[in-house]
Amino acid sequence: MAQQVSNRTASDDVASRSTEGTTEEGPDPLPRRLSVTVQPHRDLYVLLDGVVAGAVPGRVLLCAPAGTGKTALLGDWLAGPGGNERPAVAWVTLDAADDDPEVLEAGLGAALRCLVSLVLPDTNLQDVSVLDCLRSVRESGRSAVLVLDDAHVLKAPESLRKLACLLDAAPPNMTVILAARNPPELPWVKYIADGSLTVIGWEDLALDRDAAAAIFAENRCELSTQELDAVLDLTAGWAVPLRVAAIRISAVGDVPSGVGDVLRYPQPLSDYVVGETVSALPDHLLRFVESTSIVDRFSPELAACLDDANVDLALAERERFCVPIQRFTSADGLTYAWHPLLRAHVRSKLRVTDPDRLARLHAAAGSWFAGSRQPIAAVEHLLAAGDDLAIVDFVYSHGVTAVFDGQGAAILELLGERHSDKRGVRLVRSLEALERNYADAARAHHSTAFAADVVALRPEIAKAFAAALGVEIAVLSGQPMPTDGDVLSDLQIATGIADLDCYVTIQRAAVCMFTRDLIGSERLLRQALAFADIGAHPRLVLRCLARLSIVAGIRGDLVTMTTRAEHALQYAVDHAQLDRIDAFQCVAAVCMDRYLRCEGLPDDSPVYALVFGPGLHQRPDGTTAPVSGGHAEVAFAILEARRSPIPTVDDADAVGRSLIGMLTRGAQAGLSNTFVTPAVAVLLDAGRPAFAGEVVDTAHRVFGENPDVRVARAMISVAQGDSASARDLLDSVLEASEFLHPPLGVRASMLSAVVAHRENRSAEAALAVRRALELAEPNGIVSPFVDSAGDAAELLAGLPPGADHTRAFLDHVQAKLVESNEGRNPGLTRSEKVILAELRTGKPLRAIAQQLHLSLNTVRTHTRNVYRKLDASSRAEALEVAARRRLL
Repeated sequence: MAQQVSNRTASDDVASRSTEGTTEEGPDPLPRRLSVTVQPHRDLYVLLDGVVAGAVPGRVLLCAPAGTGKTALLGDWLAGPGGNERPAVAWVTLDAADDDPEVLEAGLGAALRCLVSLVLPDTNLQDVSVLDCLRSVRESGRSAVLVLDDAHVLKAPESLRKLACLLDAAPPNMTVILAARNPPELPWVKYIADGSLTVIGWEDLALDRDAAAAIFAENRCELSTQELDAVLDLTAGWAVPLRVAAIRISAVGDVPSGVGDVLRYPQPLSDYVVGETVSALPDHLLRFVESTSIVDRFSPELAACLDDANVDLALAERERFCVPIQRFTSADGLTYAWHPLLRAHVRSKLRVTDPDRLARLHAAAGSWFAGSRQPIAAVEHLLAAGDDLAIVDFVYSHGVTAVFDGQGAAILELLGERHSDKRGVRLVRSLEALERNYADAARAHHSTAFAADVVALRPEIAKAFAAALGVEIAVLSGQPMPTDGDVLSDLQIATGIADLDCYVTIQRAAVCMFTRDLIGSERLLRQALAFADIGAHPRLVLRCLARLSIVAGIRGDLVTMTTRAEHALQYAVDHAQLDRIDAFQCVAAVCMDRYLRCEGLPDDSPVYALVFGPGLHQRPDGTTAPVSGGHAEVAFAILEARRSPIPTVDDADAVGRSLIGMLTRGAQAGLSNTFVTPAVAVLLDAGRPAFAGEVVDTAHRVFGENPDVRVARAMISVAQGDSASARDLLDSVLEASEFLHPPLGVRASMLSAVVAHRENRSAEAALAVRRALELAEPNGIVSPFVDSAGDAAELLAGLPPGADHTRAFLDHVQAKLVESNEGRNPGLTRSEKVILAELRTGKPLRAIAQQLHLSLNTVRTHTRNVYRKLDASSRAEALEVAARRRLL
């Protein structure tokens, strides 16, 4: 036992130290000075000062592994500025001999007598007991500090009892500080309960960034920010390893090379300080530390997977040996991490001494992370295990999930070129490309997958996965659905992997949907939706819901389409899937339903907020594709154009460009064609007939002369006054036996009524408008009437309800025509249009009446109606509004 005392009231006590540990006046008051600058811990100095100044006996446990700076901290604190307010100090450095109770008692007695000689210099100390010394310290009223360094050497029960007695008997003006590498078995809980214990651990002693930089500067090393971060990440501020690292990097001469060596080979930093901690552990605890050190962080569940020890007991026992550990709390619960230098030390030892066990541990960790939906960590450990079969199993079992979690690119980067020839990896690359809306890249990886690995692993799973990808590539690129028998057979392979089976079933449903087997498609989508019960990815569940909405839309049930789309959107909100293309498709369905009903979305609508949220995917060739997908992009453009009373040229052109882009990139008959006539209506309303013709020509090249193309051509003909051409086109559509999508059927019938009306075929016009109302009412379709508002208003005026449409719906359509007064076409009747044209001539109403062979009262009535519909109060104002709306 080495004893050192200090009367801290002496102003020159710091200067009196010698490097040999003694002075001519007596023992050295503090531990030997280090030959390097001690980095200060001012916050801890304040903490210790507060303990010493407290009104209760101070008990401080300074517990941390070797080399963390315990002795340096206390020495630097006690060597601080002197003064009457500073305590008297006795410092005792314990060793193995002090574990003898008698030796310990004698040593403590000698230290306390020295302490008494400082606080009461005239006291007779012969035959004074420990309790007498403590009583004298109390009577002096002066603060005193007793430091017991290396207290971890005390293990004998009687020695620990004597130490506990000292702690219990210490007076209020005395602070006992125990510095140890692991805590002696003392009644710590009692001291915690009475509020007298202060604990300083390794985290508190860790050097911060500034202190670390000062150490490197002291060794003539100037590290960059990244290099310093890397060394701090490894050492976590452990003092001695930081100094060793600085010395080693300085010795290398080249800082980047030196830092690289330290990071790759950390053993010289860790062998002493970490090796001593590890060597003291019992075998079962050492095994637990080794097993859990191969991961950066571990939860109790992961620890149980890696080692068969009781996790709670092992972590509790760790405290006895002061093995440095970090704790992290998150929404997922509590996780732990061994000190990074400890992890590096243990891993390096395992690599040398038991590489097979290390590989098994990595494989077990990889399997656990995969099952916990942490694919990046899983791949890292499987790669470390070096098991190619395990990697293939992971790719098939978890690759789809990883891609839908947004982690596909990171995993593929980890697998790198070494595993790029594996069939499963190529297929996952294809799926990742599809998620980025890049069909060409997906096709490239898909087409080469079966030429990749010579020895195919999991061939049946590969067949099912490849067949499903082939279908999605066809959907995205607008190609015909694969109908090859082998492909259809492969799509029926069950893999036993929930996400993959769900994905394959969805693609089987897509084949049915785009080959017009809508009943079969809906049945398969409901089957796929059942996989949600066994944990299918929310992305796939959302796709099932979105596709069910699309199926309803294709078969013409727009009410069900919208109901399903809104349900899918709520699911997307609840499961954080709003950024997915399927969510945007559902938004598009809602938007098109609003458009067909002539019901706009308010600016604060969450659906409208989504319309303008998506950006663009950047492709490797520099081109872009909408994140929302082509169909949603067109729907959003139509919605934006219809927000204004009159579509602007820019908005209308945006509709045309987005439709042409979608048709060119990958159109699917049965879905994409339904956007043609709404887009043409916007372009015609904005006065862009030439662009409308370009859109129709593009649609013709994609779909041929199908009903949508013919009705769109008829719309242009009507706008240009070519009733004969429009009539021929519309008759060819309406007289055919093929199914017409309800909005298209309504538009064709309404246009036929307009043509008949303009050709004075009143009976045929009435029959056609009745047919349009009959088709429109079940789905609340209004937009084809509003797009021909002037003619529609005249046709519907006085039209009694028929057997197949209600008065309520007729009133609803007419109300929408009135609402459209703020738009380009205010619903003027044919007679009112004639009067408006005559008003522009400047003639008085009497002259107009004479010219048109009408009574003056009739002209006045039509004029008042024109003013009302244009919201004008005079001829000049009415003509101004008409000119602004391009009605003249």
